[in-house]
Order: sequence, then C-alpha cells, then structure tokens
Amino acid sequence: MMGTVLMFGGTFNPPHNAHRLMLEAAAESRNFDKILIIPTNIPPHKEVASYCPDKEHRLNMCKLLAHGVENAVVSDMELKREGKSYTFDTLAELKKQYSDLAILIGADMVTTFFSWYRYKEILGLCEIVAVRRPGIDNCDFDEAVLRLKNEGGKITVLEAKMPDISSTDIREQELGESTLILEKVPKNIYEYIASNNLYPTK
Repeated sequence: MMGTVLMFGGTFNPPHNAHRLMLEAAAESRNFDKILIIPTNIPPHKEVASYCPDKEHRLNMCKLLAHGVENAVVSDMELKREGKSYTFDTLAELKKQYSDLAILIGADMVTTFFSWYRYKEILGLCEIVAVRRPGIDNCDFDEAVLRLKNEGGKITVLEAKMPDISSTDIREQELGESTLILEKVPKNIYEYIASNNLYPTK
C-alpha cells in the first residue's frame, strides 16, 4: 500500500492545456505518491464524440500529457476492461492496491457528480480534488461542493487559473490553423496529432 494516489480520468480526445494545468495544479498542491492518468474506454456520462482516435493513440497522447509532471503515470486499466468506464468500478479496483485515493475533476464534473453511477459510494472511496474552470457558474459550483460535503464527501478545491478550452473545440478546429491549435494543446501532443493525422480536416 502506498500513500495518496490521485486518479485523473477522462476521454482525452484529445488532451489539452487545461488538462495539463489541472495536473500541474494538483501536483503542486501536495506531494501525491502517484498521479494515475486513466483514459476511459466509453464515457458513461456523455455521448461518444463523432470522431475518436484508436485507444492506442489516446493512450499515447496521455503519456505525452504526463511528461514532466512529477509522479504522473498512465494506466490502460479502463481500456482493457472495455464497455462503459464507471469511476466507481475503477476506484474499487484501485482500492485493492492503494489505501488512500483521490480523484481530480473539473468544475463541470462537480456540478454533475450527483448523476454519477453509485456516487455516494464513490464519496466513501476517495477524496475529491476539484478545479474551477471557465464556463461553469461559481454559485452552481459552490452549491455542489457544499452538498458533497453535507453528504459526507471530503473535497478540496484548487483555485488555479484555467483557460476556457474543450476537447470538442479542438476536434472542430482546422488542423491547418496550427497557431490556434498550439494555443490549446501542449506542443508535443500537437506534433503527435499532426504526424498521425488524428483529427483530419473536414
């Protein structure tokens, strides 16, 4: 059993600068023994995007995302499991290996947390490390945080400055406009996307 392990899950289609800044903010906030970046197979809480690269490409982009972040590693456990990727199932599996778990989520996920599969049990399995982000009303976020605490959840809010970026915006961006793309994704991930032609122009 290790100390605190932080799980950061998502579709990562593709990973972008806000993901990277969330990771850095979490790593700087405390000394996590391990930060596990876990790309989902099929996200249960949203429709699968009309275009999604092969699992191997998303896994490789997550490895690039992790590069240089202290104690960050990538796990393919949800990709191996197949089917829908439920956070509860992943945490229950991780709990067999690690005694102290936390999950890193953005403000949008905080406000929808009560619709998650077995969310009350998730609160008993881990701490929530939440990051505010543009586009999510602060009052809605604060109300959700308070409700989570009232339901017994342990939640830490990181007040990091986040850009207003979404993977959807990036998928719809013309790859030829490299300056705009480079403002939204880390350079190593942009180079990987371009060299593998992952998001072909329409």
